[in-house]
Amino acid sequence: MKVVDLTNVRRKETPLYYRKEFQADAILQFLEETTSAPVEFVLEHKATGGVEVRVTLTGDLDYPIMPVVANLKRYILDLHQRGSLP
Repeated sequence: MKVVDLTNVRRKETPLYYRKEFQADAILQFLEETTSAPVEFVLEHKATGGVEVRVTLTGDLDYPIMPVVANLKRYILDLHQRGSLP
């Protein structure tokens, strides 16, 4: 399982300055099959430093959820560290 890309990334407005909420479409590759799934994710800056990432798959997926969420968290954290999120 591999995260190919996040497309249509949209940031939701929140009143909290340390929390950023997003919606996107995740392009996922399972062996030779590529599929798209809608996701919502939150980046929250902790008081002790660091960033916590929470991911919610909003669509149905015919694959175990835990590895998908773990790979999405790594991918999103990498995008955040590179400054590629809106």
